Amino acid sequence: MLYVIIFAVTFIWGINGVIDRQALIKGHPVEINLIVTLTMTVVAFIYFALAKMWGIPMQFSKSSMTFAVSNGILIPTAYLIYLYALSRGSLTTVVSITATYPIITFLFAVLLLNEPVSFNKIVGIIMVVAGLYIFVR
Repeated sequence: MLYVIIFAVTFIWGINGVIDRQALIKGHPVEINLIVTLTMTVVAFIYFALAKMWGIPMQFSKSSMTFAVSNGILIPTAYLIYLYALSRGSLTTVVSITATYPIITFLFAVLLLNEPVSFNKIVGIIMVVAGLYIFVR
């Protein structure tokens, strides 16, 4: 079941770039970011209401709030920068380069969370970078 969920997310992210590109044909990146963020807010409230209705417990701990607020700042900022890049560059190039963010996640996880480093992970990173180099040439 996990892989079905992962595939669904990957599919949604895959069509997201095409939708963003279409939105940017007539819209400015700041405008698109605002509309997307407001829509996400409405959807988040719907999900929250459903979670409460289904009895899913919510704690709102201080540490969870701190990290969530940090992401609440970082995600729309990154999305706005992504939209600017998308409005100026090739859809496939922009999406391919930004899709390598797991490498940054891996580095921060190793440095800040003491995640283990393995030979396979290093080889995987090298392969992603090599593939990206070949793809964008």
